[in-house]
Amino acid sequence: MSYSPTQEDINIIKQQQKEVVVKVELLNKNFKILESLEGNLISDNLNIDSESKQRRSYRCNLHVTDASFMVGNDKKIWIDKYIRVYYGVTSSRTKETIWYRIGTFTYINASYTYSATDNTLSLTCADIMADFDGTKNGQIINFYKLLIEAGEDIRTTVVGLIKDAGITNYYVEDIGKEIPYDIEFTDTVTYCDVWTKICELYDSWEFFFDVDGKFIWRQIPTGLSDPVVLDDSLLDVIYVSEKTDIDFSSIYNVTEVWGKVLELEDEDRYAESSTYSNNIYSVELDGIESWEDVDHLDKIAFKVCADCKNGAMFSVNGLDSIPIVHDDASPIEAGDLLTDTVYVFLYRRNMGDSIQNCLYLMGQYQAYGIYKEENPDCPFSVDNLGYEIVNRVNYEDLYSDDLCYNQAEYLTYQTTALLDTITLETLIVPWLDVNQKISYTSKETGETNQYLIKSLSWSSLGGTMTMTLYKFLESFSYVYGRSNS
Repeated sequence: MSYSPTQEDINIIKQQQKEVVVKVELLNKNFKILESLEGNLISDNLNIDSESKQRRSYRCNLHVTDASFMVGNDKKIWIDKYIRVYYGVTSSRTKETIWYRIGTFTYINASYTYSATDNTLSLTCADIMADFDGTKNGQIINFYKLLIEAGEDIRTTVVGLIKDAGITNYYVEDIGKEIPYDIEFTDTVTYCDVWTKICELYDSWEFFFDVDGKFIWRQIPTGLSDPVVLDDSLLDVIYVSEKTDIDFSSIYNVTEVWGKVLELEDEDRYAESSTYSNNIYSVELDGIESWEDVDHLDKIAFKVCADCKNGAMFSVNGLDSIPIVHDDASPIEAGDLLTDTVYVFLYRRNMGDSIQNCLYLMGQYQAYGIYKEENPDCPFSVDNLGYEIVNRVNYEDLYSDDLCYNQAEYLTYQTTALLDTITLETLIVPWLDVNQKISYTSKETGETNQYLIKSLSWSSLGGTMTMTLYKFLESFSYVYGRSNS
């Protein structure tokens, strides 16, 4: 949940002279506070990046007077502990220090230097993902082969892995989908590896640890319904500079995604021919006397004998016909199936809560999708540039044309919208976070636009922060499409 600033917070940000301090809480693995340390800050650096699984990183040098904060296995600074860091500013009005939590971290490197004149504690930290992505181990132990079976509910699977990792504080959105095929791990693998594999089954999902050390699994926010948390009324007061810096080598306005090769296995079925009458495709297959003879997530392939019409259905051996649907459970449309073409389908006993018994269109011999950015508001669109810049990528985990198309749309959004950026330097606003929306009037162009924060960083004693922002536009299909769905 985003921080809601008070008038006192606003007044503190506007102070020209700031007395800044840092507080470090020492935590055990259950997040119980063991000790609190306030030291004179020598230097520090905080980075927050929305595109990194280790979302936060922090380095600091503190002058301390408490010798108990030495480094060692019997000391307070050690590998088995966490720290929670607060940025503090003394109010010139009340003379009280207002504290802002800026992250919960695990140690990557720590040192303590003691001399007659210098007692310096130096810490290099990453957020808690470092405990699960291989930086500080995170390997899943006590298994020879990890198998996640087809049909398992994704949220249930993710929560099970979270609990197995010993994480007790978490929030997992329900994607409402299941593991589409067996996923097997036989080599050394980390929890982050497995989460990544599951996360990439569908486009635009993310997982990370938040400022409180809470594990978050959610769909990446589009910003469409999010409130503006900062606008010109404060930005005009704290503004320092603006810079436009675009990496043109990273721009792609067309993305092709090649997915999984759609191979039939022993339990799957293939029909060389079909008939099409009354908008129903019919085939003959051995061993099927009722739909109960077809297992959930079995694949069925057949050669289409005629172009389909809207809402085409499917029947086998004269059984009751069932709908043929897309990934969002919508009926297929005219022209989705073409004459003399072999398509692979997935039999599903349900599609969420909306449909019982259906045939899910996967694609032809290999899942494939292509998306072209044609949004007139996008400066890098095909129409505005007058030519295509194509990015071709492989996603072996994507098992249908629909999923490949969705991924292509999302990747094109990343390589167009997310690269239409500006960089602002302002006085430090310690409660800001990535993916939040701000409204800003450019000092260069005079245009007022809404932006989402892509990354931010600051050094406390420097007094200023750097924000990379990308322009928010509702007209991108990725934005309004996710909202409508």
